[in-house]
Amino acid sequence: MIQAAAKQAVLPMKRRRVQVPSLAPKKPFSGRRIDRRRTSQDNVRVSAAWVVERTLASRAPSQEFLLSALARCDEQDHGLLRELSLGTLRWLRRLDSVLSQASHRPLAKVEPALLAPLRVAAYQLLFLDRVPHHAVVSEGVEHARRLTHRGGASFTNAVLRRIARQPSLDAWPVQEKDPIRRLAIEKSHPDFLVRRWVERLGRQRAEALLDANNRPKSLQLLAFRDRGGREMLAEALIDEGIAVDPSALSPVGLIVRQGNPLHSPSFLQGAFYLQDEASQAAALIPPPRPGERILDAAAAPGGKGFTLLAAEPTTKVFLADVSVERLHRLRQNVRRLDRRLPILVADAGASAISGGFDRIILDLPCSGTGTLRKNPELKWRISDDEIGRLRRQSLRLMEGMAPQVRPGGYLVVITCSLEPEENELVVERFLHHHPIFHPLPLEEHLRFPLSDGIFAPGGWRMMPAGQHDGFTVHVLQRAQTGSTVEENGLGGGCGL
Repeated sequence: MIQAAAKQAVLPMKRRRVQVPSLAPKKPFSGRRIDRRRTSQDNVRVSAAWVVERTLASRAPSQEFLLSALARCDEQDHGLLRELSLGTLRWLRRLDSVLSQASHRPLAKVEPALLAPLRVAAYQLLFLDRVPHHAVVSEGVEHARRLTHRGGASFTNAVLRRIARQPSLDAWPVQEKDPIRRLAIEKSHPDFLVRRWVERLGRQRAEALLDANNRPKSLQLLAFRDRGGREMLAEALIDEGIAVDPSALSPVGLIVRQGNPLHSPSFLQGAFYLQDEASQAAALIPPPRPGERILDAAAAPGGKGFTLLAAEPTTKVFLADVSVERLHRLRQNVRRLDRRLPILVADAGASAISGGFDRIILDLPCSGTGTLRKNPELKWRISDDEIGRLRRQSLRLMEGMAPQVRPGGYLVVITCSLEPEENELVVERFLHHHPIFHPLPLEEHLRFPLSDGIFAPGGWRMMPAGQHDGFTVHVLQRAQTGSTVEENGLGGGCGL
């Protein structure tokens, strides 16, 4: 069943004030309090500690808690709240190493309620310099006082004062003999990821990847050529106080240098979509051809399909997904962009979509190791055993969509993972059982700088670097000859 999203007028959005649960105990602390007015930055630190605590205590994305916290902060504090929350999660392991040294005890013996405030305050002392250190310590102590007892506040005061006297990572060297474990602590990553990347990439490239994951990420925008392209969008944003530069990776991308475009009139008018420039580049491999009939088979929230439409307005893009929650987000994005795009409610792996397409895009489920700078909490959730566990599901999706690719058309599989188990090994298994498909020679379709990402026949990978995340793409082309499923080698399975 095909559902066309209704065209709706975009109305000004009212800020919703979402009530964020407090970390404070229900019964007030009965000891002596410092009676003073709380500052705006104090509220930001409390909110950041709440985001960190809830993210680590749950398996929900940090963005869910961050958006909730942003709704109750003044707009001018949004940048600091994002920096404190995501920065603390990025550098969590290194911060814990410093806190353990400064407290003279393992963090396992620190009162759990104090961990998030200590981590946020330590991040601000070690990485930021706009707020005086004495103010950071004072706010951290007051936060601890509201959370626990007088002893907890005194402990927090002692720990933060020690860090404030030596507010640099060099003053707190990692005391670890094993080179991999030491590097993992210094760069704030789990041991297993550092070990596998050093073994596969070499020490130098692995360190560059670790450093890239720890750098803050700028916002990147997708502009639509049928609405004037990125040149016209850039002019509009400049008039609205937003400074942008063109992306070197995507012909329809802009990189935000200053300002918040999400509060601009252009955003409310649906003039752009928020999309990582490497994600845009991945969706455009190979570049879309005029008039292509394209299915984004696991589309929500819609970025890959939107990118193809942005680059080539004559394409006929269909969007499909099976999750009710994800479909809701997809429809919201389609409405805000003021687009009429058919939306299909279907499971790609069950061959529930038919019609024949020139290109089918499959965004395969994966561990997300290419997006750790945007989703730093993933570092503390994935394990070595989990990488590749979704391979059977990925093969099922490819198996379900393969018959719907027209002769000569493309099956494009994309992941935000850098791991072979979730990319090369999945494609090899699929091709073994489907000889009618073969890797597309990407050298014939890509120019510099995208051509530098070709790493195998039909394979392209962009590592996290600069301002972007990491993605892996495999483009498989169906042979021109043959007409039936059996003749085309599509009748057998992948041994699922």
